[in-house]
Amino acid sequence: MAREMKFKMEIDYEHIVPGARVEVEESKLQGGLVVYYTIVPAIAMSGNFRKSESLKNLEGIVTQVEKQGVASYVTVEFEA
Repeated sequence: MAREMKFKMEIDYEHIVPGARVEVEESKLQGGLVVYYTIVPAIAMSGNFRKSESLKNLEGIVTQVEKQGVASYVTVEFEA
């Protein structure tokens, strides 16, 4: 079963398009109770998630890029 996650991207990168494979990096907050993800190298950032909601796989496929004002929202699908 796949999981989708949205990332906010403030600068357009021409290689971040539907079908592109991306790698993310996990960062921890609040002593490791909260995590967030960054598409490397520092392209876009996710919202915060509980540690119990951590990704099992740190590679995914871009499924959608939506422009909203000055930012874009990148949807990435990860295999569970």
